[in-house]
Amino acid sequence: MFDSLSIWIWGIVALDLLVAIVAICGLRYGASMLFGVDSRHELSEKDNLAFGLALAGGAGAVALILAAAGAGDPAVTFTEELTVVVAYAVVGLALLKVGLLINDWIVFHKFSVREAINGENAAAGTVQAANLIALGTLIHGAAGWAEGSLEQALAAVAIVFFLAQVVVLGVTRARAMIYARRHAGERWQDAIAKGNTALGVRYAGHLIGTALASSSAGGLVAFTPGADGAAALAYVAWLVWAIILAAVLLALSMLAQRIVLSGIDVVAEVDEQRNVGVAAIEAAVFIGIGLVIRAVVG
Repeated sequence: MFDSLSIWIWGIVALDLLVAIVAICGLRYGASMLFGVDSRHELSEKDNLAFGLALAGGAGAVALILAAAGAGDPAVTFTEELTVVVAYAVVGLALLKVGLLINDWIVFHKFSVREAINGENAAAGTVQAANLIALGTLIHGAAGWAEGSLEQALAAVAIVFFLAQVVVLGVTRARAMIYARRHAGERWQDAIAKGNTALGVRYAGHLIGTALASSSAGGLVAFTPGADGAAALAYVAWLVWAIILAAVLLALSMLAQRIVLSGIDVVAEVDEQRNVGVAAIEAAVFIGIGLVIRAVVG
């Protein structure tokens, strides 16, 4: 029933799954390093929903990164496969930590997302979870785009990760400008800091949908290994297409939302009445169109 080839393949699958389980468990018990808090205290004593959401987003991001590592043709030996998956897990966790710092210091520069999560702000937990899932999605796409040796692939993933921060920042600033235009100059980040979870849900859908769309930029640009001018141009082209796809997503999503939510005052429901249900529909539209763009382009 089982030949040596099938046993070897199932062994590779079991190895990948084992590393994934260990990495996700490590995220739970290493949360103090990633999030700067005691996870047991936050979850069992404070019952902190915001932290739970952020941790769930981190687990999803780790799964996306490891799914990219395990995709494609399996390695020739168990040792090589283990090396690849562990390397992606380590680099992925390190990049997620950097992403959290960028999110706290640059993307959300008007307040501290980390401190808001510690203060049980579910809106902050939602945007943090979205940020992590978006980064995991972008890393997943970069891993599928990169070719060559493990070192070359990891270097490409790291470069794309930092380029992707431009996309993340762009989405955040776009939401801030839209909110300011709708509310006579009021600041969107202040509304998140005050706990408007509906705004956080809408933002989560916009950001994750953008990550899905932008991660397919590799389907429009040929990967060029190395550190010469041609490789640099490939990364520039990736960023340009990522921004274009993000803009296409925003335009299509806003058009679709006008149709789906026709007759509903979205500004009043989400921005003022904190209607999470309406925000969830907006988020679903963003994510749905992002998935379609990724399927068509990627």
